[in-house]
Amino acid sequence: MENKEELKEKLLSLLIRETSLSAASEALELSAYETLGLVKDIQDSGVNIVVNVKDDDAYLINQGDIKFQDKNTYEFITNKNNEFKFVLISDTRLGSTYQQLSILNDIYRKAYEMGYSNVIHCGNISNGLYGSSDPYNETCFLPDTQRQIDYIVNNYPKISGIRTYFITGKLDDKHLKDKKVNIGKRIAELRDDMVYLGENSCYTKVDNSRMNIMGCSLSKSYTVSYRMQQQVDSYRSEDKPDILLMGGLLQMEKFTYRNVNCISVPSVCATTKKMNDKRYSNTVGAWFVTVKTNKYGKLDSVTAICSPYYVTSKDDYKSAKVLKLENKKGGK
Repeated sequence: MENKEELKEKLLSLLIRETSLSAASEALELSAYETLGLVKDIQDSGVNIVVNVKDDDAYLINQGDIKFQDKNTYEFITNKNNEFKFVLISDTRLGSTYQQLSILNDIYRKAYEMGYSNVIHCGNISNGLYGSSDPYNETCFLPDTQRQIDYIVNNYPKISGIRTYFITGKLDDKHLKDKKVNIGKRIAELRDDMVYLGENSCYTKVDNSRMNIMGCSLSKSYTVSYRMQQQVDSYRSEDKPDILLMGGLLQMEKFTYRNVNCISVPSVCATTKKMNDKRYSNTVGAWFVTVKTNKYGKLDSVTAICSPYYVTSKDDYKSAKVLKLENKKGGK
């Protein structure tokens, strides 16, 4: 007998298109009453399932989580020294057999020891979804949306006083596309220390300086800086941010182009089979960043210290422990 979570996941897969209650009940081998109970549980979790009665049956339509139509915005505040300090990471890909939760924990421990209170995650917090015929399906040890949400909520590092701001990336978007579930929104609802900034990008302010946080949905290029240069080239002069943070490129690079401070964010996962097949290099690590503004709130400087990891652990997903700490140091 399938458990309730498995039944809910199966029901959501049926509701990719409009489905009658009788057909859904037959597929689930449940009574109509039991199926409607599952529908209520899914609705309570935030999924917009509409039930319409027509003729002698009811019809279920999953309208899912709605994508943001406007630009996402957020404002960060500098400290008394006109500084905003944060740790910068991307591509944790939790749910993958190549995830490196031990390294992620170590990055948060360093943040704790150094007194940082902000972490910015530039997308692909999850491993996304793979179809049963996908050659990389076997690299996902959490094959469905709800399991990945639960795993991230329960296993992502948690230190009191440290807040994680994150966008969802190309891999995370598979949950919205295939299951109509915005996992970023769900994770933030269940973790008060994690702030969801939006899908693929977020425009932010640090005092009166502009910072664009985004993930790259394009394939890697033959030069390290090319994708970020493309993005900067797409800005009109009046729209250019002062800082561009880009995840999804699996690389660690900092440079200035058209007067935009560009930082390419490395991954926190081991080199996957897909990366190997596509000949992608994969840099693992984090940036420790200090943004300083002047007395008018305009950008004065951006300092970024790289923290690379040269060795990853095989089967780390089987042995890594959950990191939860009480922060008694206070944050920067």
